[in-house]
Amino acid sequence: MTRGICLSTVALVMLAAPAFAQDKCTAPIAPVVPNGRTASVSDLVQANKDVVAFIKASDDYQSCLLADLQSQIDAAKDNKDKKGLDPAIKKAIEAKGDANQKLKETVGKAYNTAAAAYKQAHPK
Repeated sequence: MTRGICLSTVALVMLAAPAFAQDKCTAPIAPVVPNGRTASVSDLVQANKDVVAFIKASDDYQSCLLADLQSQIDAAKDNKDKKGLDPAIKKAIEAKGDANQKLKETVGKAYNTAAAAYKQAHPK
């Protein structure tokens, strides 16, 4: 009985391993963009730095996801049963990249909106 439980546990871990592999890449956390009408110059300068850093980290994250996907595809090709990569794994990794891209675009637009609002509220 103990042997059966151990074998079941090992099988579960091996089957779940590809799902855990998806977490090799860590998604960056989006910065908070201040309200441009009420923000100070230093707030906007800091927000700009944070947004640029976020976009760079997002690019790195998306590159990591693509590399991870490719390594899983290669590993699946080398697998003896030749089943290939589970389409659900590929879809999950691509969904993470797509979601990060949308967030990156949203953050960029939010900063541009805040900068324009600041310029409108503080004409020279």
